Amino acid sequence: MFSLKPKADVNLLFTRGTNLNASGRFLQTLQFNHFTSQDQENLREIYKELQRMTTKMNEIFSNYLEEISPDGQNHISVEEIDQYLKQFFLADRNDEYVDHTVNFFNLFRKHHYEAGKLIVVFNQLSFFITTHILHNFGLKPNKAFSYMKTLSSAFNIDQQLLIETLTEKVIENVVSEISSLMDVNAKIMYMKDLVFSLDQQAIEIQTSTSATEELAASIADIARTSSNISEKTTQSVQYATNSKNAIEQALNDIFKTGDTFTSIVHSFDQLQKHVKDIENVVTIINEIADQTNLLALNASIEAARAGEHGKGFSIVAQEVRKLAENTVAALSTVSNNVDSLISYSTNVAQSISDTSQIINAASSEARDTLPLLTNIVDTIQQINQDVANTAAITEQQSAAIDEVSDKMNKILHLQDDIRVYSSNTSHDIHLLGKEINRFRNDVITNNHTYLSSNTLLHLSKADHILWKWKVYNMFLGLEKLQPSDVSSHKECRLGKWYFSDKAKERFGHLPSYEQLDYYHEKVHLYAKEAVLEYTNGNVDKAEHYLKEIEAASEKVLFYLNDLIEQIQ
Repeated sequence: MFSLKPKADVNLLFTRGTNLNASGRFLQTLQFNHFTSQDQENLREIYKELQRMTTKMNEIFSNYLEEISPDGQNHISVEEIDQYLKQFFLADRNDEYVDHTVNFFNLFRKHHYEAGKLIVVFNQLSFFITTHILHNFGLKPNKAFSYMKTLSSAFNIDQQLLIETLTEKVIENVVSEISSLMDVNAKIMYMKDLVFSLDQQAIEIQTSTSATEELAASIADIARTSSNISEKTTQSVQYATNSKNAIEQALNDIFKTGDTFTSIVHSFDQLQKHVKDIENVVTIINEIADQTNLLALNASIEAARAGEHGKGFSIVAQEVRKLAENTVAALSTVSNNVDSLISYSTNVAQSISDTSQIINAASSEARDTLPLLTNIVDTIQQINQDVANTAAITEQQSAAIDEVSDKMNKILHLQDDIRVYSSNTSHDIHLLGKEINRFRNDVITNNHTYLSSNTLLHLSKADHILWKWKVYNMFLGLEKLQPSDVSSHKECRLGKWYFSDKAKERFGHLPSYEQLDYYHEKVHLYAKEAVLEYTNGNVDKAEHYLKEIEAASEKVLFYLNDLIEQIQ
């Protein structure tokens, strides 16, 4: 039974379901608004009846967009508005409709229109069309009621798409900013390297401090030794000076001895001359003796011839002869003594001559040695001065090394403080990262909205950075991880998106999509190996895999950013 004054039944408001073919979230939207194929037909009939009003609808839409635009200008063309309105009335509600409508709504997002004011625009447009439905179908209240119900459902569906699109953009921006924040925060993960470097430096400083203390002790010993050497060298200088003076005195005596030996040699030369003269006199006397002996012999002969008268003369001749013989015998002894004296004086003269030559040679060499002795004394004095300077410098160095050692100890204490601050900073950064991740998860969980590929990629990027960060924090003792905690690369958010049919269909032809899986799998494999080695106490091997994670991670982030750019 038809009523001239139809009104909405409460049960009709809670009727759900649809007979249209759609998928996912849009199917739920159609069901929630109880939008059916009849509603699609109603919209086409409305458009047919109001076709002459399309220009006016475009004008209303355009004027409102200009009024609510942040900069006072409408950036959406009349053609784009007209295309949207035609699609609104004439297109089937399916996935293709969603794509076209969302593309149009993205223009609002692009030019920063406010969601609340856009809802007003759609409500005003709905009110305008409703008035014309009442005007044109007022005599057919049931038809008008059906059209208004369809129009209300259609605008509700589009406004829901609008809110989801804009909300999705907000969520996408939030996720993107959180991902960037996590990326920046994760860069501070290198605090691990700082802490490890500080530990290593602390060990090296301790070693250096010990070495410095040992060096200081050695230099102190050297300083004491140098002082002792300086004292000994001073004594040596005195001894060398005294020795030089003694040698000079001895050389002077040698020079005098040389002169004396020269006089002795000259005296022996005179002695040999006198001995030679004696030898000559002995020879003459010997000859005289021989002549005397001959004369005595002749006298004896003549005395014998004279007989009795020559007896006295004979006796004299005999005595003369005996005297001559005795003289010859005495001269023979003298001659032998003279020969011995000559031989002895010759040997002595030769010895004195040889000794004189040796003394002269020694004196000559001694004269040459005197400058060397002087140089030696000067050198020892210079050495004494250098040793004294070395001792003074060494004492200064000892004091400087003591000061360095003291500063090294202060640096070591400062290093310990820095290490504590670094550890505290790492702990606080870790807490900040966990808080950022909690906020990110809350944003996703508490906003029941569809996540676009762009948003999912940003989330996956954040997940990826977060996991890499967890592995780093494991080395600092801030995370407790087991190999079983590292899932397969197909089970994480990125993996589920990557292997979804929608992602394959949309991005499968892109090189970045093809390359992403290889490096994504490497990150998971290296992460599992790093956790395994660290758990087994093989820190060096775990560090190696950590570097491999970093290298593969850079590739993953590169391809993710490229896909994000492709989407945008």
